Amino acid sequence: MKKSLLFEKIDPISRLVEMLILSLAISLGFIVENFREGYSEQIKSEKLISSLLQDLKGDLLRFNEFTQLRKSLIKDVYHFIHHVKKNGLNKNNIDQQTLFAKAIFSWTYFKPNTANIEQIISSGALRYLGEKDLIYQIGIIEASNISLIDRQEREQEFFLNYLQPLMHKFYNFKWLNENYVQNWNTFENSLEEINKNPNIKNEYMFWEKDKNLEKQIINLFENYVFILRSSFVVDYDEYINQVNKTIALIETNE
Repeated sequence: MKKSLLFEKIDPISRLVEMLILSLAISLGFIVENFREGYSEQIKSEKLISSLLQDLKGDLLRFNEFTQLRKSLIKDVYHFIHHVKKNGLNKNNIDQQTLFAKAIFSWTYFKPNTANIEQIISSGALRYLGEKDLIYQIGIIEASNISLIDRQEREQEFFLNYLQPLMHKFYNFKWLNENYVQNWNTFENSLEEINKNPNIKNEYMFWEKDKNLEKQIINLFENYVFILRSSFVVDYDEYINQVNKTIALIETNE
C-alpha cells in the first residue's frame, strides 16, 4: 500500500501532464500579453494617425494664410521698388518711408506641427499602419517639413544679413515709435497715423539722393523678391501637394 502511494506521487505521466499544462498556461499567457500589447500599440498608432491628420489639416490652413502673406509681401516690395525708381531716394517722402516699412517689417515664418509625426516615427507605430503607401508617404511628409524649414532659414539669412542692416542704417524710427511704442498702437494703425499729417520738412529716412545707393537698394530688394518667389517653386508648392496627398491617404485608410 505504501509503495503504491509512493508510485502515485512520482507518476511520470502525471508529472508530464502537469508540465504540459504549466507550459501551455505560460505560453498562452505570453500570447495573450503579446496580443494585448499589440492591440494597445495598434490603438495608440491609430490615435497618432488621427492626430496627425488634424495637424496636417491645420497646417494646410495656416500655410495657405502664410503664402498669401508672402504674395502680399512681394507686392509691397515692388511698390517700394517702383516708387524709388520713379522718385529716387527721398528722405522727406512719407510715402517712401511707409512703403519701405511694409517691405521690410513684414517678415513671417511658418513652422509645421511635427510632434505627432515625430512620435509616429520614433515610437515604431509605422509597423502597425499596414498600408505601405501611407508608411512611405509619412516619410515623404517628414522630409518635406525639414526642407520647408531649411528653405525659410535661407530666406531669413538673407533678410537678416542684407535687409535688416538697411533698416538699422536708413529708417528713422522716431515717427513710427510715437504711436507704435509710446501709444501702444498697432503697426498698421501707427503707419496710418504717420500718413495723416505728412511734413516734407520731416526726415523720415536717413538717406540722400544717390544713384549708386539707389541701384544697390533696388537690386537688394529685387534679389529678395526673387528668393521669395523661388521658394514657391522649390518648396512651397510641393509642400502643399504632399500635405494634400498625405491627408487623402490617411482618410482612405480610416
